[in-house]
Amino acid sequence: MDNAVTKKKGGIGWAVILASVAILFTCGFLTALVGIDYGPHEQIALSLDLSDLAALFKAHPEPLWHLMTYGLVKLLHCRVEIAAGIVSGLLVVITYIIAYFAISKTVPGLESYETAALDLVLHLAGAVYVPFFNKEPYLGQGTPNIWHNPTTIAVRPVALLIFVLVSAMLLTCRKEEFEKGLPAGKAILTAVLLVLSCLAKPSFVQVFYPAIFTLMIIWLVMYKGRSLKIALQLLAVCIPSLIVMILQFVAAFYGGNSESGGITIAPFVVAGARTPSIPISMLLLLAFPLLMLVISAVKKSLSWEDALAWLMLFWGLIWRLFLAEKGERTYHGNFSWGYMLAVYLVWYCAVRSYLKFYFSEQMTGNKRGVGFVLATVVLAAHLLSGLYYIGYLVFLGHGM
Repeated sequence: MDNAVTKKKGGIGWAVILASVAILFTCGFLTALVGIDYGPHEQIALSLDLSDLAALFKAHPEPLWHLMTYGLVKLLHCRVEIAAGIVSGLLVVITYIIAYFAISKTVPGLESYETAALDLVLHLAGAVYVPFFNKEPYLGQGTPNIWHNPTTIAVRPVALLIFVLVSAMLLTCRKEEFEKGLPAGKAILTAVLLVLSCLAKPSFVQVFYPAIFTLMIIWLVMYKGRSLKIALQLLAVCIPSLIVMILQFVAAFYGGNSESGGITIAPFVVAGARTPSIPISMLLLLAFPLLMLVISAVKKSLSWEDALAWLMLFWGLIWRLFLAEKGERTYHGNFSWGYMLAVYLVWYCAVRSYLKFYFSEQMTGNKRGVGFVLATVVLAAHLLSGLYYIGYLVFLGHGM
């Protein structure tokens, strides 16, 4: 009987996973066809000249998505719009799969269909839509799931993988009381992935570097310098990608093909351009993660992984609130991309906590209570809003 029940649950799990993959690929493909940022990026993909990689990097310093799309155009002999949709759809699916395995590994006692279903919710959720506050569901608020920008879609699976790897290494080092350093293989892999993330979009490292630096300072004080070796090893891991990011910065802001007029400090100018209230927009975007943060604190279950995600959000918010490009690109919001990636990561942590508290093996014999009801209602509001936003893009024809 037990084997039959296990097989049935396993079959339901695979069905939910396959359905989720189909849904997310379709969403990624369709939103690529209407996404307002796609046209210029598709033209870049078609114009790539692989015979001179140095010139390619100088002209297009974040070329990963474009290279994948270019390769698919050549492989399938299809229109660039179709290749773009396939690439973005697959990247969304890869992000979902990474999140699924990461949650399954770190939260024991979950049924596969529970993880798969909540993972799907994570990748469809949006800011709670309140039309009388702001008629635009994305502009002003943001979203944990960017659909209109291909380079953000490209960097997100790499960012999630780095976040999971680094968090696991740090937790292991702390558990071992810093007697051992970072595992060499995982450290090298992280360094490579950080370079890859820069080539997709340097927005992730813009929040990762200051967040991990802040966390290491906290640890050095808390643990009286015992974590110094770990901090120095992390610095070494970051150096290759830091060099790439500096080259990208020079190419983007001071290169001959640069369209930017430089960087300026402009408090709240960009972040407040599309919303009646920045704090309310943030609350609509982060209601569920903030609620799970409070519940985690009450349960005394906050982890250093949660802390790293929220530190990344803090630094992303600093860049978003205070920095802007000069000239015509001022309101493009290019200093918001790191913030949006960090939003996704705190959402990932929040969904994982929700599963841990209310669905994992530690729930045996416990009642879910008011916290579960409230979290579920808020999560449902985010999900419905996210589904509306996808329809807003695909069926109503809005670019973002």
